[in-house]
Amino acid sequence: MLSVLAIALLFGAYQLWLAWPSMVLKSIEWQRAVNNQLADLLYDAKENPLVSGGYLAGFSFLYGTLHALGPGHGKVIVTTYLATQPTKVKTSLMLTLVSAICQALVAVALVSVLLWGFNASMREVSSQAVKFMTMSSALVSVLGVMICWRAIKRFRQSVAKQEKTACSYHHDHHHHHHDHGTECGCGHRHMASPEEVDNAKTLREYVGVIMSIGLRPCTGAIMVLLFANMVGLYWMGVVSALVMSLGTALTTSALALLTLSGKCIVHRYLQQGNGQSGESESNTGLLWAGYSLQLFGGVLLILLGLLLASSQSTGLSPVLLG
Repeated sequence: MLSVLAIALLFGAYQLWLAWPSMVLKSIEWQRAVNNQLADLLYDAKENPLVSGGYLAGFSFLYGTLHALGPGHGKVIVTTYLATQPTKVKTSLMLTLVSAICQALVAVALVSVLLWGFNASMREVSSQAVKFMTMSSALVSVLGVMICWRAIKRFRQSVAKQEKTACSYHHDHHHHHHDHGTECGCGHRHMASPEEVDNAKTLREYVGVIMSIGLRPCTGAIMVLLFANMVGLYWMGVVSALVMSLGTALTTSALALLTLSGKCIVHRYLQQGNGQSGESESNTGLLWAGYSLQLFGGVLLILLGLLLASSQSTGLSPVLLG
């Protein structure tokens, strides 16, 4: 069953690779048209701020929603992480929302500091944005390394646990042991429990996901901020950028829910398929399949980070951004 899923995944990736050039061209054309529409709404808002401002907010939300459907590193990071890591629905939605808002806030902070603090030109803003994108790309690879290391460590722990269980099974009538846990009877804890250590590692991964996505400023937000500054309505550009992030969060959250639903369906199907085997063998097979998937996801994120880092010379290109 796992081999069939792997073949299907490889086939889908190959089809995506073939369709990628046309997807990129369509994305560039569509975003150019939308950018022109946003610029027109900003110019109109200078004369009629109430009506045109409302249209701008609505169009910004729509832009963020549709922009998140295109190719983008944020969607790849979120779907890869959620597909390979045990994550709850509430946590998944929080990750997508915070990451999207963080992208908008980074864009607002970057443009505001450069425009108002250093009186920078649009070219200088673009140059500084590329530096943030490079940092974000590096964090994507670091997150991938963390996931790979965690998968390998869990796999080794699983193997060691199996060997220990087998050894205990053969010698349980000769030996017994006591587990004193993390307390020794003095009323103080001398070490963290395995659950607490695991939770701390998970929290670091959550921060890594948010930073790897959020440090890459949203190009749509940067564009609307620059246009808004040109027409003297910078505050409206800030509102538009934040509303845009909510649209992005909506689409990414829907994608996250689909990813979690698909993972649950696959897990249930694998459990049913292994029903004829012993329960311990079935659980072991599922665990090892999960560790293999985690390792694959980590490698995918490492490659994505390297790919993004090598394409930063394009500046504020809409390709692979979002």
